[in-house]
Amino acid sequence: MKKIINILVVFFSCAVCFSQTTIDLKIIPFEIANQNFYIEKVIDNRLEQDLGVVEDSSNKKVKLSFENGTATTIQNFMDVVLPKTGDRVPITLKIDHFKIEEAQTSIEKRTARVYVELYFYAENGEELYKIAHYEEQGFPVSSLTEIFETHEKRIRSALEYCIWSYINAQKKNTTASLTKDGMLDKASSPKDTSSFETYVPLGKWFNMLTYKRMTDKYNEGWNVSYTGFSDHEKDLIIPFVIGYGQSRAKSDIVRERGYSFADSYTLGFGFNGYVKITPGVYFDLGLSVPVGLEMLRDLEDRKSTNFLIGLRANQGVKIIPWKEYGIVIGASLFQQWQTSKVINRNFGFALEIGVNF
Repeated sequence: MKKIINILVVFFSCAVCFSQTTIDLKIIPFEIANQNFYIEKVIDNRLEQDLGVVEDSSNKKVKLSFENGTATTIQNFMDVVLPKTGDRVPITLKIDHFKIEEAQTSIEKRTARVYVELYFYAENGEELYKIAHYEEQGFPVSSLTEIFETHEKRIRSALEYCIWSYINAQKKNTTASLTKDGMLDKASSPKDTSSFETYVPLGKWFNMLTYKRMTDKYNEGWNVSYTGFSDHEKDLIIPFVIGYGQSRAKSDIVRERGYSFADSYTLGFGFNGYVKITPGVYFDLGLSVPVGLEMLRDLEDRKSTNFLIGLRANQGVKIIPWKEYGIVIGASLFQQWQTSKVINRNFGFALEIGVNF
């Protein structure tokens, strides 16, 4: 039994090791004219010490971290970029947020970014400046290797941006006078010119395949569609939608129009807007242009075709209970106008079911 336990411990330890990857932050100095401060101490105030979970070049999820810890790594970076001398004022740097993210954000694009939230303090503990910044870069969907290899570059860019932001804020306050004992004239503090972007998670990309059953007073039909969208907390989410459908006019209205049979086949393109009600529940507003053919047979059994183009609006609710994989369900009302020879204006009800992946 003891041997089995030891094997399990080794197995799970290896699994944890392989799920973590360290980032080696390159230290590349850059020139700062009239530097008047240095970073004496870096404090990592985060609850979780890793840098985030991303996909590596093999599509495996890995947890990122600095080999020597975040505070030590950033301190080493600052020691080179902002070297200490006797005439420079000590500053304490506090890290409240430091996160690496990457996700698919459109049908053909992945976004990689670093988010940092830093606070600059005088030696006496007074807050001088705060900044929160995104360093963001777009890539083709297939560029996982390049994304993974360039996280370090975005970290450096984010840190350099924050340093320059603090320096430029000091310059705007021409009467600023930090003293070696850490005292600060409040009127000259650059705190009022802080640059602060609140953290919002990078949206997850949803792929959905759905089947929709539609009915109205004159027709019955179905539609199969692909929907792709990036989930986020903004007011309106704009997904990419393409669908193919078929509808058949009910026999009574067909005969009233002088036909024995009427089927229509359409390919739909358009714009949808999702308004997030709660996580996994969306209000769906759509406007599309269905284009296709209407297949007709008259009462004398003569066949004909009619070019269809129309305009369709829909309003409904879509529910996606599980983010990673699972079912999608929805219900909606729709209104439609099209160049049909049987019926060109109608409205009805649709039920939808599908999968997200």
